[in-house]
Amino acid sequence: MYQEYYNFTGKPFQLIPDVNCLFASRGHLQALSYFNYGLEQGEGFVTVTGEIGAGKTTLIQALLAELEDKNVVVATMVAANLDAVGVLEMIASVFNLPHENMSKVVLLKTIENHFLEYREQGQNILLVVDEAQTLNADALEELRILSNLEKNGRAVMQVFLVGQAELRTTILSKEFEHLRQRIIASYHLDALTEAETVDYIKFRLKSVGWKNTPSLSKEVYNELHRWSKGIPRRVNLLCDRLFVYGYLEEKSKLTKRDIMLVVADMNKELGGEKTNEFLHTVADSSGVQEVDIVLDGSDINSRLDKIEEKLDLLLDALVNTKSKKTK
Repeated sequence: MYQEYYNFTGKPFQLIPDVNCLFASRGHLQALSYFNYGLEQGEGFVTVTGEIGAGKTTLIQALLAELEDKNVVVATMVAANLDAVGVLEMIASVFNLPHENMSKVVLLKTIENHFLEYREQGQNILLVVDEAQTLNADALEELRILSNLEKNGRAVMQVFLVGQAELRTTILSKEFEHLRQRIIASYHLDALTEAETVDYIKFRLKSVGWKNTPSLSKEVYNELHRWSKGIPRRVNLLCDRLFVYGYLEEKSKLTKRDIMLVVADMNKELGGEKTNEFLHTVADSSGVQEVDIVLDGSDINSRLDKIEEKLDLLLDALVNTKSKKTK
């Protein structure tokens, strides 16, 4: 739609994570550094947390891309409220091991034997668990037990836990002291700053050949950061709708008025009850009447949260359910 109108070579603000569109913010680079530090240590747990839509799945993709030429066997899994047996079955599944109709003891032994075979071949094993905040206490304990497995004085498996902020709260609780002792690095991925949000938007636009058409006023960038709170996926949602609006209205310049109209429209679609109160008429210095927007932000942000939670489930099903092995 708007891609052709603005002569873009692709869609700049797609919602599906794409490692080729990884924006190197300070936070994302630091998170990757913690991942790489953990790999160098070759043992224990690394945890990375962040808000919904902060870019955690894209980070996982970037990590996997870096490991393609390394002697590491990698598997990724999504922890969808798994218990102790469920997490073992999922691990067996992503490593292509038999797991149906097995007792917990047999399942654990099957996994251990498989991992020891990899170690004997000189290969490292990395398990990346996305949505790790949904794991219950028994599942986390099974992961800790597996991480204790060693061969010739070296750990057989490493675990990277990636999840929302609740994961950090869980790990800090008293019952997980043993697990905390196995964590060698931990990082929380913050939202983008206002300056980073501007750079992120320009980065995504330039990746598809944007040449300042349409142009965006400074106020547009300010409002995009304010409404998105610096969360990349929210930025993508808002920008995509803004450019659709620009296409439909045949605009070569986008202003604060445009983004606020888009926000009000989105809030109405998402069930905002006071949408009619969002618009009021003000006079500019020349006496010309124009529409301005007043929003308090609570409605659209809460509804965006709900959309993102549902979208996360869909993205996880698409991105992180199959194992990836590199040698």
